[in-house]
Amino acid sequence: MQLLMCDGRVCVDGTYIALKGYSRVFCQQEQQLGAVISALMTPAFEQYLVAWLESCVPIDNLTILSYGRDGRPKCLLTHSKEKNVHARFDSAYCTGIYLLDPFFVVDRAGAPSGLYRLEDVVPDHFAASDYYLKYYRDTHILDEMTYLVRISANVSIHICLGRDTSSGETFVATEWEKALAIQPVVAALAGRHWSGLEAAPTAHGQDTMTEFREQCEKTYGIVLTARQSQTALLILRGHSSRSIARLMGVSVQTVKVFRKQIHTRCAISSQAELFAMMMPVLVRLGE
Repeated sequence: MQLLMCDGRVCVDGTYIALKGYSRVFCQQEQQLGAVISALMTPAFEQYLVAWLESCVPIDNLTILSYGRDGRPKCLLTHSKEKNVHARFDSAYCTGIYLLDPFFVVDRAGAPSGLYRLEDVVPDHFAASDYYLKYYRDTHILDEMTYLVRISANVSIHICLGRDTSSGETFVATEWEKALAIQPVVAALAGRHWSGLEAAPTAHGQDTMTEFREQCEKTYGIVLTARQSQTALLILRGHSSRSIARLMGVSVQTVKVFRKQIHTRCAISSQAELFAMMMPVLVRLGE
């Protein structure tokens, strides 16, 4: 008779034999995963999920959100050591700024379930973007990896693993590889536990671009074309003229024309003024 012990030994007919290369940490992770599975569909699930993820990949903060096809995000869990990480989460992020979040943009673009790194999804001028300067910088987050899990055609879950100034470190390659290795397990757990989530009903099934244009007209009496609206949103998300040109399939010179048209119609002269003007619009889009 053989029995595997938690310390990595095998008991064979009363004799204990150590398994070469067996990790006590691995055993602990397996035990914690078992606890997560046992807690599925119970209020304790999130608590055990956090503990298991922290045992696999050291993190400073964790945020779990659900998104419907339309409407603002629903917060399922916030967990952090640094108080600034979620200080403005409810008052700013959930009321409209989430529309500029690179991970939200990837989700709305139809990206499949998977693990996404911040460095792979941010626009080329992220550190100069309004999202970064007006919100993200204040969170003290230094790096993120997000599990995108599509529960249904209308609902997705974001499990965001973060590093912030409490550790002062970003994720390294081995941690990314570990997080990527457990992605199928995370997706299966999230899909099972939150399978009952439904998209919040909306008054109309319009996309963000159409709503943005309508809110600009309703709030300021400004009528933007579809191309001008797309350009404005991309500017707010931190894309340069070159990046916008690539995404829209036009020349950089054409993007500059769109920028000038936006400034003229909005009677502004800078990106800072554009953000100040459009913030109320973004808030209404998040309602």
